Amino acid sequence: MFTIGYVLAIVVVLIPMILSYASTGRFPAVPLRRVILLAAIVPGIVCFEAALRISLEYYWFSELGKTQRFVLALEYRTAIFFTVAILVGWFVGSNLRVMCRSVWPFTPAALWLVTLVFSIVLATIAMSLWIPLMAYLGAGASGVADPVFGKDVSFYLLEMPLYQDVVGGVIFILLFMFAVWGAANLLSGGSQGTTVGVVMRQGVSTPLANLLQSTNWTPGAGPLAASSPRRRTMLLAALLCVALALSRMLERYHLVIDGHSKVLAGASYGDIHFWIPAYDLTIVAWLALACLLLANSVVPRVAHWFAEQPARWLVPCGLFVLVYFGAYAVPAALEEIYVGPNQITLEQRYLLRGIAGTRRAYNLDGPVLDEREVGVSADPLTAADLKANAATLRDFRIWDWRALEPQLQQIQGLRPYYRFSGVDIDRYVVDGSERQVMITARELDVDRLPEPAKVWVNLALKYTHGYGAVVVPVNEIDARGNPVLWARDIPIRAKDGLAVTHGQIYFGEATGERVYVHTTEKEFDFPQGQANVETTYTGDGGIEISNLWRRIVIAHQVDGLRLFISQYFTPESRILLRRNIVERAYTLAPFLTFDHDPYIVADGDHYSYILDAYTSSDSYPYSQAYDGSVRVFGGQNYLRNSVKAVIDAYNGSVTFYIFDSNDPIITAYRRMLPGFFKDAAEMPANLRRHVRYPEDIFTVQAEMYGTYHMTNPTTFYNREDRWEVPRELFRDREIEMLPYYATSQLPAVSTPEFMLMLPMAVAGKNQMAGWLAGLCDGENYGKLMAFRFPKGTFIDGPAQIEARINADSRFSGDLTLWDQHGSHVIRGNLIVLPLGGNQLIALEPVYIEAEQTRIPVLARVVLGQLLPDNRRIEWAPTLTDAEDLLVGTSLQPAAALQPGSGLSPDTFAQARDVFEEMKRQYASGNFARYGELLQELGKLLAPPQR
Repeated sequence: MFTIGYVLAIVVVLIPMILSYASTGRFPAVPLRRVILLAAIVPGIVCFEAALRISLEYYWFSELGKTQRFVLALEYRTAIFFTVAILVGWFVGSNLRVMCRSVWPFTPAALWLVTLVFSIVLATIAMSLWIPLMAYLGAGASGVADPVFGKDVSFYLLEMPLYQDVVGGVIFILLFMFAVWGAANLLSGGSQGTTVGVVMRQGVSTPLANLLQSTNWTPGAGPLAASSPRRRTMLLAALLCVALALSRMLERYHLVIDGHSKVLAGASYGDIHFWIPAYDLTIVAWLALACLLLANSVVPRVAHWFAEQPARWLVPCGLFVLVYFGAYAVPAALEEIYVGPNQITLEQRYLLRGIAGTRRAYNLDGPVLDEREVGVSADPLTAADLKANAATLRDFRIWDWRALEPQLQQIQGLRPYYRFSGVDIDRYVVDGSERQVMITARELDVDRLPEPAKVWVNLALKYTHGYGAVVVPVNEIDARGNPVLWARDIPIRAKDGLAVTHGQIYFGEATGERVYVHTTEKEFDFPQGQANVETTYTGDGGIEISNLWRRIVIAHQVDGLRLFISQYFTPESRILLRRNIVERAYTLAPFLTFDHDPYIVADGDHYSYILDAYTSSDSYPYSQAYDGSVRVFGGQNYLRNSVKAVIDAYNGSVTFYIFDSNDPIITAYRRMLPGFFKDAAEMPANLRRHVRYPEDIFTVQAEMYGTYHMTNPTTFYNREDRWEVPRELFRDREIEMLPYYATSQLPAVSTPEFMLMLPMAVAGKNQMAGWLAGLCDGENYGKLMAFRFPKGTFIDGPAQIEARINADSRFSGDLTLWDQHGSHVIRGNLIVLPLGGNQLIALEPVYIEAEQTRIPVLARVVLGQLLPDNRRIEWAPTLTDAEDLLVGTSLQPAAALQPGSGLSPDTFAQARDVFEEMKRQYASGNFARYGELLQELGKLLAPPQR
C-alpha cells in the first residue's frame, strides 16, 4: 500500500514532463517550484518511513514500560549516525578534493557523490556501535586485574572492544581515501602539478608514472601551500601510520587474551619476554615513519632533500621493513630455539595463570565451585537402602522428553491446530510434597489449520492463543504404558499446585504471528463438544489502535488497507506484536544471549516463561576460548548467567532479574539503564522456587571443566587427566550425553535436592571419572559441585553401560526382536544418580515405537548399580519391579517360569494367553496393542507390591 503511494506521488510530479515529451519529443523547461518539489519528495519519503518505524517501536516499548531503553538506543544510534556521517563526510570529502584536485577523471560532483554514499553507508554500519558505547560508558572497576599490564578486566571486557572498533574504522576510512586517490591517478592521464597529459618514465607505464609523480616534490616550486595535494597526501599517510601504531598497541594488550603459545591461553613466557618488546618496537617504527612523513609534508627542506634524490626513501623504508619483519621473525625463532626445549619449565607460572584465568572466566572457581573426592560404595543395594532413598527414587525419571512429546501430542493435542513445543522438567509442590514433573505448553499453531480456515479473520482475529499446559510426573505410568497426567485437558483439570486461573497462552515459544484483540469479533478460546467456547482478552498487553496515526503506523507494518476498511476494529482494539518470547526478550535486550530452552511455569493466576540470559565476551585475560557443542558461545572466553527474564504468557510483560551482581558486564548495562533490571530478591516467591540452573552454561562449564579440573601445571601441560562428556545411545545412534535434571541426595548432604547433572568420563575411555552438578534450590542456587572418583577405581561409564545392556543375553534377544518388522527400539536418556551412602545407580527407559503410529510406549526400565570394578543390571516393566530385582526381593522375570515356579496356575494360564495374543498382534503389525499387552504381561509376572 505505501509503496504504491510513493510511486504515485513521484508519477504525479513527473506527469507534465512526460506529457510534454510525448507531444513535442523533448523535455520542457521545468519550473523551479517543480524542481524543488521533485528534489524534496525522496527525502520526504525517507523521513516519513523513519517516522513510521520509530513510532511503532516507541509504541511497542511503551506497552512494556521500557520507553527509557528505547529512547537511549535511539539517542545513541542517532548521535552515532549523524556524528559519523558529518565528520566522515567532511573529512573524506575535503581531503579527497585536495588530493585528487588535478587527477580526478570525472566531474567534481562525482567526487562528492562518492563521499556522500561512503559516509552514509559507514554511518549506518556504525549505528550498531551503540551497544559497545553503552558498555564503555557504564564500565567500572571489577577489582580483578590482569597479571601482565595491571589493567582491570573491565578494560578488556568493556573498553577495549570499542577502542578496536574505532581504530579499525579510522584505518578503513584512510585506506578508502588512498584507494580512491590511487584509482584516480591510475585512471587519469595527468598528474598533480603538471599539465594533464602523458607522463612517461623510463620503463614505467603511464598510469603508474602518474601515481608515482603525484607524490614527488618538484624542486623550485616554492614553499608548500596548505592545500598542496602532495602535502595532504603525506599528512594522511602519517595519520595512517599513527592509526596502525594504535592498532598494534591494542594487539599488544590482546596478547594476555590470546598469545602465541599453543599450550595455554594468554601471554606465555615467549609473549612476555620476546613478543611484547617486539610489538613495542613495531609501534616505535610506525610512529617514526609517521614523523618522517609529517616532516616531509610540513618542512620544505626535508621535502627538498628527499625530492632531489628519491632513492633516499630506500633507507628509512628499508629500515622499517627490516624492523617490522624482524619483529616477527626473531621472537618466533627464539620461541622455537629456546622456549620449545624448555617449555614445561619456563611456562609453569603462565600455565597457572591460564588455569586460574579460565576457571574464573567460566565461574569454575571460588565459593561457586565445591570440589570433592568421593568413593563409590561396594555394598550391594538392599531393601533398606531403597527405603532410605525413597525421596530420590520417587522422582527417578523414567520418561525421556523426546519420547514423551509425541505421546502427549497424541493424547493431549485434542485438536490438529494445537502443538507442544518442547517438554521441560521442573518441580512443584503437589499434594503437600515437592515432586519432579515434566511440563509443556499447549500452543496454537495456525499453520495447522485446514486450508479453507486460513482466512484473514481467523488468522488475525479469531485464533489468538493456545490454552493450558500438560503436566506429567516423571516416573509414573498407567496400565497401557502411557504417562499419568497431573494437569490435562481443556478446560484444565489439574492437581493442587498446578492449576491456574487464566489458561490462555498469548505469548509462547511457538507463537509468532500478530493478532488483534478487543475487536468486535469474539476470540476462539477452546473447543468444547460440538461447539467452541469464545472469549475476549482482558490482559494489559498490546498496542492500542486508538487514532488515525497509530492505525497508519500499524498498517505500514502489517495488514495495510485492512485496518482502514475492516469493520471489526474499535478505538479499544489492540495489536499484539512479537509474541515469540525469545524474540520479545531479545528485542528488549539485544546485548544479552539467551538460552535455547525457555520453560513454562504455572504460577497460580496464569502461566509465565522463564528464559535464562547470558553475558559473554571474547576478551577475558588468560582464558581459553570455548570451542564446544554450544555453538552460540563459540569463540567466547567469558560467560555468566547474570540475568533471568520472566515473560508473562497472558500479558506479554517482560521483567529482567539480575542473579549475578558481580558480573562487570551486566553491572555496566544496569548503570546505563536504571530501572530496566531488578534484583533477584525482587522475583516473586511463586516464580523463584522454579528457578533452574540453565543447560547452556552448564554444558559449557562441564566441557571446560573436563580440561581445567587439572590445576597442577605439569599434569595440565601433559593433559594426562583430561575428562570429556560421555556418550550414550538414542535410537540407533550414539550421541553426546545431555545434562539432565534430577532430584538426588548428594554425598554429605542430608536432603535430596533438585539439580542439573552430568557424568564425566575419562577422555578416550568408557570409564566414569566423576560428575558435575549445578544446584537449583534456595540459597544453593548457582553453586556447582564436582565429584571425582579415586584414582585406580574403575566405574562403568554411560557408553560402557549401554554396551553391557546390548551384550546381556537376558536383554539382547528382546531388543533385537522389538527392533524389526515395523517397530523400533528407543533407548531413552541414561541417568546416573548418587544415593545416600555413596551408592551409585543408573537408569535407562526402553521404548517401543511402531512405524505406523510413531508413538513410543514404555516397554522396560533398565536399572543398575555401579560398583567399583563391577556392576549389577536388571530390567523390568516398571521401576518398582526393577528395584525389587536389583535388591533380590523378587523372583526373576518369568521368561523361563514353569508351572510350580511360584505363580498360581490361574496366573500362569493368564500370562500364557496374554503371550499368545502378543504374538498374534505382533504378526499383524498392531504394535500399539502389543505394547499394552506387554505391560499387562509384566504386571501378571510381577511380584506383589511392597
